[in-house]
Amino acid sequence: MIDRTLFIFAGLLATIYIYSTISTGMWNLLPAMFLLFLLCSILHLRLKEKYRADATRSREEFIEKQHRLETIFSHSALGIFLADKDGRLTFSNPKLQEMIGYSEQELQNLSFLEFTNKEDRLSAVEFFRMQLEVKLPYTREKRFLRKDGSIFIGKLTVSFALDSFGDVSYVIANVEDITKEKLLQQDLEESKKRYRDLVAYSPEPIVVHRNGQIIFVNKKASELLGMPIKDILNRPIYDFINQDDHKKTKEVLTELQETWGETEIRNFNISTPEGRRITIEMTHKAIEYEGKPSILAIFRDVTAKRKLEKSLWKANERYRFIIENSRDLIAFLTPEGNYDFASAACRETLGFEPEELLGHNAFSYMHEDDKDKIEQLALSLNQEKEDYFSLLYRHQLKQGGYIWLETIAKILRNDKGEVESILAVSRDATKRMEKEASLESANDFLKMLSSLDGLTGIPNRRYLEETLEKEWERNKLHETPLSAIMLDIDCFKQYNDTYGHLAGDDALKEVASTIRDTVKRPRDLAARYGGEEFIILLPETDSAGAMLIMDTVRKNIQSLQIPHRTSEVDEVVTVSAGYATFIPDYQLSPKDLLREADIALYKSKRAAKNTALPAKDNVSLF
Repeated sequence: MIDRTLFIFAGLLATIYIYSTISTGMWNLLPAMFLLFLLCSILHLRLKEKYRADATRSREEFIEKQHRLETIFSHSALGIFLADKDGRLTFSNPKLQEMIGYSEQELQNLSFLEFTNKEDRLSAVEFFRMQLEVKLPYTREKRFLRKDGSIFIGKLTVSFALDSFGDVSYVIANVEDITKEKLLQQDLEESKKRYRDLVAYSPEPIVVHRNGQIIFVNKKASELLGMPIKDILNRPIYDFINQDDHKKTKEVLTELQETWGETEIRNFNISTPEGRRITIEMTHKAIEYEGKPSILAIFRDVTAKRKLEKSLWKANERYRFIIENSRDLIAFLTPEGNYDFASAACRETLGFEPEELLGHNAFSYMHEDDKDKIEQLALSLNQEKEDYFSLLYRHQLKQGGYIWLETIAKILRNDKGEVESILAVSRDATKRMEKEASLESANDFLKMLSSLDGLTGIPNRRYLEETLEKEWERNKLHETPLSAIMLDIDCFKQYNDTYGHLAGDDALKEVASTIRDTVKRPRDLAARYGGEEFIILLPETDSAGAMLIMDTVRKNIQSLQIPHRTSEVDEVVTVSAGYATFIPDYQLSPKDLLREADIALYKSKRAAKNTALPAKDNVSLF
């Protein structure tokens, strides 16, 4: 509006100026300059308005692009993450979090090695560093490790964002879960191989013929006919069929060619070069082989089949005898867990007749406290596709009560992989469980005794050193401080000389009990280090906290008012203490912590006794 008014005003001035110049015949420079200034102002305002409009439009376009990018990242079917040059994540989208089972917060600053299969980590680091050097995008397949420990196969695509100097600024990566595709590809290759092997190495003789001429023969058919494969190929099929069966064979083949895809099974007599006559069962089927109509023939030696059937019958009789006379309970269960068969051993083992169990669910006889084992087992079997499992549980007896059974089972599946039945063999494990429980209880008791000091009843030095190793590693992992306090009873030799060793033992017990009761947290540990020395281990405790605990323990022991008239410090039993605080790393060891605490204790005893001093003058060593 302003620039429009200025424009009109400038037009009027220009008109007046031109008219005045024409009328007077003289040019005046000052009005001309003012007019030029006015026109420049109008142009400036126009340009400024255009700049604002362009800036607004650019900002809106940027916001829209940013929104689209966030939408793509959030709804992408690929797992996407950004990482720094060291491979630590700075961003991850929901799909990646779903893939590997970590939350967005857990993935922040997490190294990509944490979700790389452990066996592949070394090669992954080397490959990543090599690609950082060349700075070229790459795609590779790798095994990823989920938070729950399971593994999936992913296609990883990585590119590098470069700064203005050509250095890598950050890493952009996306992950596609190709586990199913890989498994399908593997299954397809295996299926093809199985098909080729099935035909070439099938235990059944297989022949393909076209118009009565043999065009394929497998190894088993070659063995059955007693001739090399090269001598069988391209020969008429009738050369191997007895003359009496030629007419019947032609009728069958003619019928098959007219009924595409039908299967015909007939018995034929064939002759081998050695003159043997074999009665076979031949299955014919019209197929397409090498793009042309052909006949597939599969031979079966009926003689061998009958021998096999007889052997199978004998085997079944043997198995039946074993089942009926075995002292183990043998049962077949339906996929739902119902008894479909139970051997006679159930009478002696459970008190039930076999008929009483049939149709009833085996798990309904299980003790309530053991039923969660079934849920865990079912989940494990579904995930791992295992066909064998063992289970130790309590089974209800007919007369009441329970008996421990150890069951070993095999899942029987059909060709589709579906469960048809479960074979379970169970035996009485009650006596074994009783022995194991007794032995476990004794072992726990002995283990507890071995970790305690025989006099004071608090943990001993060996248990302290084991715990220190564990806490050192734990605090090193979390980069948290670990403190150790070492205490020593002042003038304890004089105490024993004055009051006797029995009284000294009682004093040690009271001091140990007071130290133990003062230390409250579950992971804090008070232990007897040896003689009249004690150690307090304080995980995740800084020097100020250690100082507070140490001073509290010292005062609590002094407040026991255990008489000590020959003490150089006080008329009652007192302690001197020293402590050290470390943040564990790879350059230090647990022994360093104890050594510094011991030095601090030595300083305390030299200073005045009944005091508590840190390892260093500045209180916190690290």
